[in-house]
Amino acid sequence: MKSNRLLAIGVLLLSVTSVAVPALAGDAGKNCDARHHTRWAGHENFGGRDFRHLGKALDLTDAQKETLKAQRETDKAAREALFAKLADARQSLATAVNAGANDAELNALADTLGKLHAEQALAGAKAHQAFLATLTAEQKQTLAELTTKRLEHKHKHRSADESTES
Repeated sequence: MKSNRLLAIGVLLLSVTSVAVPALAGDAGKNCDARHHTRWAGHENFGGRDFRHLGKALDLTDAQKETLKAQRETDKAAREALFAKLADARQSLATAVNAGANDAELNALADTLGKLHAEQALAGAKAHQAFLATLTAEQKQTLAELTTKRLEHKHKHRSADESTES
């Protein structure tokens, strides 16, 4: 009788925790997403806090700021068009996969998506090159030092995360 009662209590506790844990995990994920979106809001197109900080750290002149702003505005339409093409290519590939397309069609869609990613990488490299062209030698040196410091910080945290996971 006592063992039946303990068994019933154990089953009850197990069922309560099996319902409560996923519910709590679901809430944590929602909060995490909200924090993530809030934290990264406004970071696109060099408009976020980090890039303003970079502008201050590099001590950009007003003329340099205006040049960079003009470059961003000039490239904006091309960036948006490329982003739309990428979204369409991803959607086409997903639709083809769900429809059970053959390998040749999937390869063609994946090839198109890959070319668009390469185009995006090239556009980013050209934008970075244009950014570097506006900097003075001292600003380039400061940027190199900041980049090195950021990478060291990133690797330090990554290695710390890997050591705690092991």
